[in-house]
Amino acid sequence: MDNPFVKHVALPALAPAALIGLYFTPVLLFGCVNRGLLAVAVALVSAIGAFVAIGMAFRLRARGKPSGLWIVSAVILTSPLALLVGPLG
Repeated sequence: MDNPFVKHVALPALAPAALIGLYFTPVLLFGCVNRGLLAVAVALVSAIGAFVAIGMAFRLRARGKPSGLWIVSAVILTSPLALLVGPLG
């Protein structure tokens, strides 16, 4: 888990991929209400992760260290919220 690409890009990208995957699942598999609840749960967990990533970026920035990767993680983790409200909502 020392690879920064995996830690800051690939793992956070699972949240938008999960939301898009839920969008394309058949209604008969989970049902309408359950698909919606799963989508909201993914967005909520992603939002919490984005807040944690921003907190880590602020902490590193205060110490004078580079924090760009944490900001990238926060942007990726914010995308499920935009997807839920926008095109997939």
